Amino acid sequence: MIKGDSSDYDLLTKWTKDFDCRGFMTAEIGVREGMGSKIMMDNLKNFYLHIGIDPYANLKYKHYDNDVEAYQCDYTDQMRDTMLNDFYKYRNGGKFRLYNNTDTNFMNDHDFTESKYSFVHFDGPHMTKDVLTECIWFANRSAPTTRFVFDDFPKYNMQLIRDVLKLYGFEIMDQGQNKICLEKIERIVL
Repeated sequence: MIKGDSSDYDLLTKWTKDFDCRGFMTAEIGVREGMGSKIMMDNLKNFYLHIGIDPYANLKYKHYDNDVEAYQCDYTDQMRDTMLNDFYKYRNGGKFRLYNNTDTNFMNDHDFTESKYSFVHFDGPHMTKDVLTECIWFANRSAPTTRFVFDDFPKYNMQLIRDVLKLYGFEIMDQGQNKICLEKIERIVL
């Protein structure tokens, strides 16, 4: 059974339900056991490929802005292997690809820098500087209509992230206790 490690999955379902990706890519940073990616792939329409970004391997890192030291969580390679097994039908159907590496390496991989993304779930590192770096990278590659969902947003400086994304045309669409959805819709001026 595919599990999640947060709440507001009902909102993620609502925000993905029948959202038309118009042939663009989708991504989730921080796949863990796969609940977020599963919800996205089951509900989004017309996405080209969903990329799950997660290094697993029980890496030590600072998780939150106030952390003094890096520490290890239970993101094991066994968890990755179970998730890949659970995602067999998505992988076999050409709809899911795991990028088994860090968000930084993903953003520096030339295979992904030219793609456009229409839906991104940010559920990886929860330090403001990391989330800000990720969202700017994806905002520069966002499709004309794009939704960004941030998990555990009260744990970092979401106000700063909102202010920066406003420069890219993103506005708050909806929010819950742990997840917030921002949307960009490019309007054609005649």
